[in-house]
Amino acid sequence: MKKRKVVIFSVSFGNGHNQVSNVLIKQLKAKQYDVEVIDTFDVINKLFHKVVLDSYLHLLRFRPTLWGKIYHYSENNPDTIFLKQFNAFLTNKLFRTLQEKCANIVITTHPIATTLLANVIRKKQLHIQLYALLTDFAVHPMSVHPEVDRYFIASEHLLYYANVYNLDQQKFHPTGIPTFKENIQNHSKIEWRKKLHLNEKMKTILVAGGGVGLAKFTEILSGLEAYEEKLQIICVTGDNKKAKLKIERMESKNHIRALGFTNLFMEYLKASDVIISKAGGVTMSEALVCETPILIFQPLPGQEEQNSQFLMNYGAAIKAEVLEEIPVLLERIIFNEYYSKMMQENAHKLKPNNAAAAISNVIEVIDQEESVFIIS
Repeated sequence: MKKRKVVIFSVSFGNGHNQVSNVLIKQLKAKQYDVEVIDTFDVINKLFHKVVLDSYLHLLRFRPTLWGKIYHYSENNPDTIFLKQFNAFLTNKLFRTLQEKCANIVITTHPIATTLLANVIRKKQLHIQLYALLTDFAVHPMSVHPEVDRYFIASEHLLYYANVYNLDQQKFHPTGIPTFKENIQNHSKIEWRKKLHLNEKMKTILVAGGGVGLAKFTEILSGLEAYEEKLQIICVTGDNKKAKLKIERMESKNHIRALGFTNLFMEYLKASDVIISKAGGVTMSEALVCETPILIFQPLPGQEEQNSQFLMNYGAAIKAEVLEEIPVLLERIIFNEYYSKMMQENAHKLKPNNAAAAISNVIEVIDQEESVFIIS
């Protein structure tokens, strides 16, 4: 029997969407699907992709407030941002891709990709299963379309969105956001510190800025000099080489380790007493899986603000409004065992249970039902 073809349409806005796609590949291939990941904008046009990505990164670095306005505009006008100006062009490009790949099943990991693929399926009247995988702790209107067969959401606490959008709740599956290392809890915090050659007894803080390294690393590190106790601080700067170099040149009484991209991010996360980060959906999901308390600082306007609010509502995160608050809030987490334990327990309640496996199981069941219906 010929393998069914799954095409995952990702978007290179940060590293999270591509990471989620790669996690899914293994699970789907284990179920004998032929799987391929495609960058949605890259397929449309490489120059178009570069312009969009560069503009997005520029907004995040220098005009985050403007990005927030664009995000909220897209919530109120989900079908207008790309489709009005590029409707026919985008539809035909993506339609040809679906034909070339002989796609039976499509998974999208970004609301823009969902909107574009839903439009293609509607315009071309295609019989393709479409699944929207939400990588934030909210359901953006651009992800909601009649052509979407199922929605994979970050938590059961988001099921109320079915009522918000007047949809059947059975279409929503609270699988969680997929992460690479679901078995990270097989080793304790101390065991991971040993494996990573970290000091086992020192209070350990992870500072992260996402794939593009958007964090005030040096300012945060300077603020942590105020503690009498020496700290162990790991800075993951992602693609921000300048930030890594600045950290390496800093003089500090604390033990600081600066890393760029690392495949051991979740190991460092599990080895830490707290993570200081903006609130990207995938990073937050990884923190939940590791049951590591979260201190959010400068989340991006829009989706990350929503992620922040969700995690604070359920006690897995606290937020520093200004830089000067970080040392005060950190003290509450790393030197107050009761408070830290409470945050860990709240993370445990929220964390997904092997999200990628749950998603692939849902797809397999629905695909088998569809096959039986077609045969009969």
